[in-house]
Amino acid sequence: METALQEKEEQRGVEEPLPGFLVIAAGGAGKDSASSTIRQHQAAGNPFVMDTLAIDTDPDGLGAFTSAINIALSREAVSALRSDPQRYGPACQAVVRHHPHLLDSETLGRGARTHRPLTQVAWELNKNRIQEGLRAAIHAILQKGPFARIQPVVLASLGGGTGSAATILLLNEFLHPQNKSHLTLGLPPELVAVPVAIVIDAYAHAIQQRNEMTRDWILSNIYASRTELAECEKRGKKYQYVFHLGLGSDAGAIFPSIRDVCEANGLLAWEWMANFAYFKSRAVDSLHFAMTGTHFRGGNTPESIIPKDEWPPYASSKGPDAGPGT
Repeated sequence: METALQEKEEQRGVEEPLPGFLVIAAGGAGKDSASSTIRQHQAAGNPFVMDTLAIDTDPDGLGAFTSAINIALSREAVSALRSDPQRYGPACQAVVRHHPHLLDSETLGRGARTHRPLTQVAWELNKNRIQEGLRAAIHAILQKGPFARIQPVVLASLGGGTGSAATILLLNEFLHPQNKSHLTLGLPPELVAVPVAIVIDAYAHAIQQRNEMTRDWILSNIYASRTELAECEKRGKKYQYVFHLGLGSDAGAIFPSIRDVCEANGLLAWEWMANFAYFKSRAVDSLHFAMTGTHFRGGNTPESIIPKDEWPPYASSKGPDAGPGT
């Protein structure tokens, strides 16, 4: 019986065509994660269509991706904002009124510096460019082959000023009816799938900070992002899936640097895309799917450390008995 079900599931997974993937790297950690994804994709011989789009308030490194949207704040843009803040909405008004120091001309163009409001200001000032950049990226993928679906995959850190805010703002771009109609103008509205987010909860990175204020900002960003994601879900605007990479359990692995975390996050994204048909058909299960990845060695999950009778509900049925590399 079990074998028959497995064969049916495998057949269903094989028959489902791969979509065209649009990896959206938001913020510095998002760019580092996407760079890892690109390396994995190239090492595997580019087995499926995948384009990358970087969106950041820091222009450094944007040239490494298929396309990019630089939303760094300029002095001219800030001057226009200060002269007429009401034109750009309540969020921008609040920053001008209550946090004018964030718009200091000496620090413009250096990223959001863990300040989420700066990203929202930059987003409002560059909204048309962001929408046109997303639309252009969608059309660029369509030129590489006929696809029934384009799957956006957002990579970011919820602890950063840009990534944590952009994760929420991108959701609005893809799911708000008016914004989505602009993205899919002239295309079937169902072409662009609901985005998937693969994000870093940078708790360990925050704890390592010697500056107490920086640590608090990172932790606050994570909390704010998770709260907003939950609120978006209540309002019916939610990601298809949100995968969190962070401190999942006492027995889990802790990476020594944020770059190592980004490397793992990018690998996770590539594994999810490379095994899309399988994961799509099994997503309703409580499968600990990291153990199905082709590069996973099986040495840093709870299943490989704690006794089997104490496994958490999501534990893979393979477990440590399957051996490393299985």
